[in-house]
Amino acid sequence: MDLAGEDGNEAAARLEAELELLLAMYPDAITFSSRARELRYSHPTNAPGLKATATLVLRLPDAYPVRDFPEVISAVGSRKEDLRSVTKTAFEKPDVAPGEEVLDALVLCFQELLSPQDSPPEQAVPHPTPLSPGRDVRPKTVIIWLHHLLNTNKRKLALSPSMSDSGIVGVTKPGYPGVLVFSGPGAIVDSHVSELRHQKWQAFEVRYDTDDESETKSTWRFSHDKGIREVESMSDVVQAILEPEHRELFLSSIGVK
Repeated sequence: MDLAGEDGNEAAARLEAELELLLAMYPDAITFSSRARELRYSHPTNAPGLKATATLVLRLPDAYPVRDFPEVISAVGSRKEDLRSVTKTAFEKPDVAPGEEVLDALVLCFQELLSPQDSPPEQAVPHPTPLSPGRDVRPKTVIIWLHHLLNTNKRKLALSPSMSDSGIVGVTKPGYPGVLVFSGPGAIVDSHVSELRHQKWQAFEVRYDTDDESETKSTWRFSHDKGIREVESMSDVVQAILEPEHRELFLSSIGVK
């Protein structure tokens, strides 16, 4: 059933933005039929002697992503094995709940279900290290580049360090690419970055870390005094960083200068 009013406008706008990012991430693997509201992901195999691709087909309800959840129409491995049942079960994980943009998470989840020959092995990711009293409180700043930051849960996690009143200041930019800038007590910044790194990312690169620098370190200053803020664009990130030399470091770290 078609949506009307604000819900319909919101669903259409959010889906359009999500599809734009997906097509940028997987330009040769994603197709979308607006008439059937079906999204197809084709995953090429690396297995020798096989030319077939693994495919995932999802039908998107009219209310998605405001409400409802994508439906698995087909899930087939490169050896033509039916993966629909295990795919549906895997999609019931709590980190891909209705009400959020989840297509990128579902594609990654499907990739994980494929055989090792179909997908490169994942690198081991360390679990977050609990923060012990008295650990490093020296100022530290990190700049992280992400292939994309779209999933609502990840965006919320980036804005909310697990420790209350953590003393971290910073900015995040969702979308494609995603950018995170955190500055504060070293041990707490390390703990927050470790917690984020443990999530599933297509790319998670620390582009700048003051631990690698020899000069005297200080907490970066931002246009807001406390906490972590989400901004819309790369220029907003630059404007949020107050010190000119820190702006230059940010731009050079992400490859703009």
